Amino acid sequence: MKSSNQSCSSDCVKRRGFLQTTAASVTMMLLADVFPGRVSAQDAGTEVPVVELSRQRIAKLSDLTKDVPIEFNYPSRALHTNCILYKLGTEAGGGVGPDADVVAFSARCTHMGGDLSQGYIAEHKLVGCGEHLTTFDLTRHGIMVAGHATERLPQIILELDGDEIFATGIVGLFYGYHQNPTAENN
Repeated sequence: MKSSNQSCSSDCVKRRGFLQTTAASVTMMLLADVFPGRVSAQDAGTEVPVVELSRQRIAKLSDLTKDVPIEFNYPSRALHTNCILYKLGTEAGGGVGPDADVVAFSARCTHMGGDLSQGYIAEHKLVGCGEHLTTFDLTRHGIMVAGHATERLPQIILELDGDEIFATGIVGLFYGYHQNPTAENN
């Protein structure tokens, strides 16, 4: 039996090395959400499921009003695929438009599927779930900032073509699915 005072061989993970590696990994994950940018399949990483779908027209940029959400279904009318388009009036991660302030997310809380359609808090650019008080930051890719959820909101990948806004994919997993639905499998 080895005593705890004996040194590790070269393949032994030491506590300090483990803690440093873990701290570096966590820091990198947090910084990805702190410094928002365009969400795409390339930068979403392997931890967040990405489904690229055919383009679906959502709205016209010229028809949007700041802080007036628009509900839509994407990629189909399947259960829990209702989404909300927001013109935040402030730059947001994954945002499109001249001010990069137009974003879209699932309208279902990732904790237990609560309806988020009435939970927009315009002053802080957050959306909250009335069931268990989970709150998500819409300017930072929908990360959870308070509550019970352990995952960010699924973000709809948007593209702007002239005045038309199109949905082209999903970053994250819709509540209630083990694999995101597509228009083809509904």
